[in-house]
Amino acid sequence: MDIHKMENREQKAKQFMLVTSILGFIVMLAAGFQAALPFSWSIFLLLVTFLFITEFFAIPVWKGATTLGFPIVFTMDLLFGLPLTLVVYGVVILCVNALQKRSVHILSFNAAQLVISFLGAKGLMLIFAPVLGRSLETLPETMSYTALFTLLFYVINHTFVDLVLLIRPQPYRFRDWKQKTTVESVGMMISIVYLGLFFLLGNQNRGEVVDIFSFFFFFSPLVALSLIGASNVKLRREKDRLLGLVNLNEDLNERIPDKKWLAGVEKNLSKLFEYDGIGIWTKEGSTWINQLSLGIADPKKERTNLDSFEEKYRELTLAPSPIQKDEQVRNSFHPYVKTAVLCPLKVEGDTAGFILIGKTRSGRIRPEESKMMKALVNQLEVLMKGRSLIDEREHRMILQERNRIAREIHDGIAQSVAAAVMKLEVAKRQAPGKPDKAFELLHQVIPELRSSLSEIRESIYALRPFPTEEHGLVQALKEEADRVRSLEKGTQITLTIKGDVPILKPEKEKLVYTTFKESVQNALKHAGTASADIVLTSTEDEVILEVSDAGVGFVLKEALIKARKGKHFGIVNMSEEAGRNGASFQIDSEAGKGTKITLSVPADR
Repeated sequence: MDIHKMENREQKAKQFMLVTSILGFIVMLAAGFQAALPFSWSIFLLLVTFLFITEFFAIPVWKGATTLGFPIVFTMDLLFGLPLTLVVYGVVILCVNALQKRSVHILSFNAAQLVISFLGAKGLMLIFAPVLGRSLETLPETMSYTALFTLLFYVINHTFVDLVLLIRPQPYRFRDWKQKTTVESVGMMISIVYLGLFFLLGNQNRGEVVDIFSFFFFFSPLVALSLIGASNVKLRREKDRLLGLVNLNEDLNERIPDKKWLAGVEKNLSKLFEYDGIGIWTKEGSTWINQLSLGIADPKKERTNLDSFEEKYRELTLAPSPIQKDEQVRNSFHPYVKTAVLCPLKVEGDTAGFILIGKTRSGRIRPEESKMMKALVNQLEVLMKGRSLIDEREHRMILQERNRIAREIHDGIAQSVAAAVMKLEVAKRQAPGKPDKAFELLHQVIPELRSSLSEIRESIYALRPFPTEEHGLVQALKEEADRVRSLEKGTQITLTIKGDVPILKPEKEKLVYTTFKESVQNALKHAGTASADIVLTSTEDEVILEVSDAGVGFVLKEALIKARKGKHFGIVNMSEEAGRNGASFQIDSEAGKGTKITLSVPADR
């Protein structure tokens, strides 16, 4: 549907609502001239008060809510006549909608269509009354009359609403109609039962005077049901919002390092506030990137005006309603959207993103929804700041790793190759006169070059994507063990997995893998042994890595001094990395008794 057809249908819906409002107010005005003063002001004011309460506080029904004011309106019609009832009903609905901060055209339409519905049901009953009985003096006739009156009122009332929803361009699906009908059917059945009880009790002639106290005690349960039901709805809604906010915070905090850091947030967003479309954008350099698009949000259109929004909207803003008044806002949302909220995301005072929220209905944003939107903005701002710090840390780690590799190449491979080149040059000069010595040097250089080649291969292997990211922790350990075994014959690496090892955070898996690799290499190079036993144990609270060898062992103090001067990952770095990840690192070693390295990493919850 193109924009012109949509605007045309929206205009027709507004015209229908306007005509209905005019007719309703004409009915109320005409009824006002014919209304008679109530015979009992106390009963009248009591019923008006009860009507206001039952219309203002809706009770929860399935996935919606309904009001219980019809039995009181019906009673007012019996006691004070139709004209006064129509005027009071319309005024009460106007006041209720005004307090609920509905827009003027919705406020007037709601009051008018209810007045017309009651009048229409009353007129149709004049036709059906002869069929039910001319006098309506018997209880069955009265009950039938009441049930049919109630049914007609609800049918006419919801026909008006259905017509508006069908005319409007927004989708009105069968399931929406089914849900609305089910909710209101429950309200209708409660009204029929309550009015049936009203006539049943009134039919019993006890010789008692019907005064204000009789009406008070009869309708008090209905009012109490409205108050309790509405309170439960409010408490449940607030509970769901708070629970949704807590769950959202937990999910976002767990996903700070992830690329898809907003994945799965939709299950909690709908608990915070109502929306028909939402888009979350972040700014990276001069480029706007869509991180989330739900409902009828339109990422292609939203992207075009974000630069202009950056200067115009510096805090949470409700766009002018209707949004057609602002061309920039209109072009940023789906044509169905009538109410828009723009929420800038700021990091260190600069706009780093936007949340665009759209609703298909015109109106204001409720205060509690505004608070939840601000809470979401604050949470995302903190998250984005955390992600920027993580990016900076990763950048520093990359630089540190590059420097480490450069030092290793300079102090290790480069020195070995340089020494081999010098020996080859000496052999070249000695070859004519002293071939035996030249060949002797060549025999020395070849193993050294092979060793250097092996180190070069290891360095190249280390530059590849981290194995735990590609295959998972357990598989990466198995592949590394196989690789070490294949380097030299006779190498015995035993890897034992105990329990189901859970998926850990990337940095923790990297810590376990790096500790495993460095510990095995140290055992084979420095412990004077060709074997190592590795056990990876998973418990409820932690993952434990144990690397043991039966080599020469060492004195820990001396090893620490050497490690601080060394050029490899080393004992000190392994311990520091463990501390940064909340893990414990322990070394048990004695000269001549082998070495055992234990790393305990807390499991993610």
